[in-house]
Amino acid sequence: MNPPDVQQQAQLEHLLDGIDQGIQDHMAWSQKLLRCAVLHVSPGDDMLSPDAHCRCHLGRWFQTEKVALAGFDAAVTEELERKHQAMHDAVRALCTQLLQGLPAREEDFEAYEAGQTATVACLNTLRQRVSGSALQLDALTGLPLRNGLEYAFQIRCKDAMRDGPPLYLVMVDIDHFKVVNDTWGHPVGDLALQHIANLLTGCLRENDIVVRYGGEEFLFLLLGHGAENTVNRLLQEVRNKPMPLSDGGKVRMTVTAGLTLVGPADTLATAISRADHALLQGKQGGRDRYVLAGVPPS
Repeated sequence: MNPPDVQQQAQLEHLLDGIDQGIQDHMAWSQKLLRCAVLHVSPGDDMLSPDAHCRCHLGRWFQTEKVALAGFDAAVTEELERKHQAMHDAVRALCTQLLQGLPAREEDFEAYEAGQTATVACLNTLRQRVSGSALQLDALTGLPLRNGLEYAFQIRCKDAMRDGPPLYLVMVDIDHFKVVNDTWGHPVGDLALQHIANLLTGCLRENDIVVRYGGEEFLFLLLGHGAENTVNRLLQEVRNKPMPLSDGGKVRMTVTAGLTLVGPADTLATAISRADHALLQGKQGGRDRYVLAGVPPS
């Protein structure tokens, strides 16, 4: 697995390239409005369809990357989603009038201009956030911090409700981590956190989300079937791959996990509370294991 800083850099460059391309695609898309106004030709489904905001190039890119963007600024990401859709609603109204041979309404054009200005401003703000993302990522492990977790949770809940796969929230804690610090010192403790983070992220699928929740605790959002198998694999990886030391020794570690199925009535707080309780049961039961929480509220 690549070191976190190399992996981070690749992810950041991917997002920055996507934002730049999104702005270019949006400006090209805007030219179709002029053709509709002057030539009275249909601009296509990415302007006329009720879900046009999901059909245009910018919209399709945003749907793919919005969880990642929320990790840098959840509020701006939410605003971008609102303003982009509002702009599309205004454009659809404009084009419908023009194609019927009717004059465009001034309020629709003003809404389009305001939406376009806000959309581009949000994209530029997100570009700044991604560029300065050293403040949003954990310098030690390279994992995202808790910024944007609430929004990421909401998005994953919507994905689960729309597409049907179950969503699991998992809390993972390193067992007896204080012993590592007390025995080998905090520098080795830092290396141990990096080692564990690499092992954990190496077990995840591309669409799984992991954050460093705090201290020696990590939080996962796993969308799809097989969450228990994934968590069991995490435990095995940590158990079977001790961290090598410079003197030839090894630091053997284990982790304990609590996971819960996220229900339709859950908030992030209730799901975390239930997973935390399952984690505590795992600790009390001997550690190096996972516990699946009870049925979530309906």
